[in-house]
Amino acid sequence: MAQTPVELIEALCMADAISGREEKVRELLIQKIDGHCEWRVDARGNLLCHKKGKKPAQKRVMITAHMDEAGFMLTGIREDGLLRFANVGEIDSRVVLGKAVRIDGEVIGVIGTKPIHLQTREEQDRPMPLDQLYIDIGASTKTSAEQAVKLGAQVTFAGEGVAAFGNGYLTGKAMETRAACAMLAQLLCEDWEKDVDVVFTTSAQAMTSGGANAAFALHPDVAIVIGSIAADDGKGGKGTCKLGKGPATCLHDLTTYYDLDTYNQCIQIAEEKGLPLQQLENPNSKNESRQIQTAGDGVRVVALNIPCRYPSSISAMIQQQDLNDTAALLTACVEELA
Repeated sequence: MAQTPVELIEALCMADAISGREEKVRELLIQKIDGHCEWRVDARGNLLCHKKGKKPAQKRVMITAHMDEAGFMLTGIREDGLLRFANVGEIDSRVVLGKAVRIDGEVIGVIGTKPIHLQTREEQDRPMPLDQLYIDIGASTKTSAEQAVKLGAQVTFAGEGVAAFGNGYLTGKAMETRAACAMLAQLLCEDWEKDVDVVFTTSAQAMTSGGANAAFALHPDVAIVIGSIAADDGKGGKGTCKLGKGPATCLHDLTTYYDLDTYNQCIQIAEEKGLPLQQLENPNSKNESRQIQTAGDGVRVVALNIPCRYPSSISAMIQQQDLNDTAALLTACVEELA
């Protein structure tokens, strides 16, 4: 039976893959795209795909989306059997307390901290730092914990699938990264007007993106980075980035100043095609664009970000229409830029 877009997103979201541990996501993507394009895996674990179009491209366009999710890594085991951990990627400590997690995809634990009745007033009035949290796997001694887990093990939220609700909304763990991967995998199974390279990258959450290695190998003229960006359209937000209003782009973010000509071309293409594109000023975000931009002789880069509420949590939330609009704009941009 053919896999629906939502089923593909769910399968990718349920695969546990922090930075450097992307193999399960990569395997699912290969299963989807095999036979539809040429592909290879490089030494960094990037999945590099070349899609032949109806005609050759005049310029080489590389599209990227990263496979890894924000999560944790085990760093220590206490004498009482509780586990110490460090974050891999940026995670707000306020969204992790009391959440179930999976350790290396098998052992279930719960993130905890000092009980509230034992906390000082100061501790109660501020978010608890991650270094004061622990993971409880039900072990009462260091020895019993060591029999269940190993240091360096990856830890992810124990998501229970993807929920579809409301008017086209999807929520689930790792949604902010895997939705883009699913969209690109689906596009690789369709016909393109021109040749294009699509790279599913590694280690973007750790800010050591494999996209730099891919850019060095492929020497693209233009790179289009498909990332995610936190929507601020909830209660108390500024409403500058909204779900259901299409992808978002910007001239610069926290780490990258984007190519002005390519940025303007994307805006013009969106206007000509009647596609929504949110233009943001000074967004508090970052992605793998900087690593790609500075690879080799340098690459002209533009970002198309999918708005997401509650990113890097067990309930990241997107709007399916934004995925559809991003796919439509992306294919139109490749036709014009390649």
